[in-house]
Amino acid sequence: MMGNNTDKEIVEQAIAQPTNQELKRQERLEALTKMRVASTTEVEPETPTLTVDEVGLFSLGDIHGLKGKQKCGKTSALKVCLAAWMNGSQFRLVSGVESPRVLYLDTEQKQSDVKLIVTDVIQMTGLDATYVDDHLQVYALRRRDFNLLLDDMRLLIDDFQPQVVVVDGIVEFVASFNDESMAKQLIHELLCIGEDKQLAMVCVLHTNKADDDHNMRGHLGTMLAQKAGTVLECRKNRDSSVITVTCSDARHAEMPDWSIMFDRDGHIINADEQRRLDEEQRRADLQKQRQEATEKKQKERLDYALLAIRDNGCVISRKKLTEILMKKFGLTRQTVSSHISGWLKEQLLFESDGNIHASPDMALAF
Repeated sequence: MMGNNTDKEIVEQAIAQPTNQELKRQERLEALTKMRVASTTEVEPETPTLTVDEVGLFSLGDIHGLKGKQKCGKTSALKVCLAAWMNGSQFRLVSGVESPRVLYLDTEQKQSDVKLIVTDVIQMTGLDATYVDDHLQVYALRRRDFNLLLDDMRLLIDDFQPQVVVVDGIVEFVASFNDESMAKQLIHELLCIGEDKQLAMVCVLHTNKADDDHNMRGHLGTMLAQKAGTVLECRKNRDSSVITVTCSDARHAEMPDWSIMFDRDGHIINADEQRRLDEEQRRADLQKQRQEATEKKQKERLDYALLAIRDNGCVISRKKLTEILMKKFGLTRQTVSSHISGWLKEQLLFESDGNIHASPDMALAF
């Protein structure tokens, strides 16, 4: 009997043990429980790595985007960001973290152009080269195969422990920016790195080629836009070469616009005032164009009215002239009446006993 009871207990204990499936289910529930956000959950406030007029951007522990057309000044704008991180401030940009370490990976430019990133930051800030080299690591990786870049970045992050990582040319991390699976996987990996290492991951990507399309390219751009805490856009004014950086997407407050340009020596300078002047000139030019278009339209209508008067024996009833102009230009009676009243007031036309005739000068012109 003892042996039977023991065998029974063993069977019961075996049955009572959770299966592998049940263990995996429990482990998954425990992992998800850690991710639950309740009313009592304590959340650390965001730490922006930069601010513009006290509005934060590029927060730690998040992924961000910088977009624009080809050769529109994205790298130049990043140089200003780098200068602000290195120096504490640059133009209207202020660093939100003290003496941060920044890792900059360039996957598009040749080495001589990548070197300009370092030299331009030193020139803009006036900082000692040793300090900049200690706090800014820049790599020229355009010859690196795409399937190595993510692991390269992980290795450099582990070694340097940066607060900010800039990937100038994130498209080179995938075989195709239109591969949805690759895009999702890459953005997920970058997001996890940002959260795990509590760093700001800034990814640079071109927008589509059409002038009026400001979306980032392919599925990679779609995934980045969906996940990014901040997306900035660079646009270049072709008339004055002013580069303006705007905030196209933000989960919180939108960064105010700021502008830069190159001086005669090729140095990056603040261009907020130049942009304001350009905008004033643009509005003035637009107003002038509208005025000229209005005057041209008015002249066309007056000329046709004078022809109608001439063809009618140099005198025409106001009612008939009104109907002729309404039919010719598709205008309402009220609009035509207003035009005729204006011409009469300017003494371009004259009215007598309900009939209209042209002034002597206008009659001679026709």
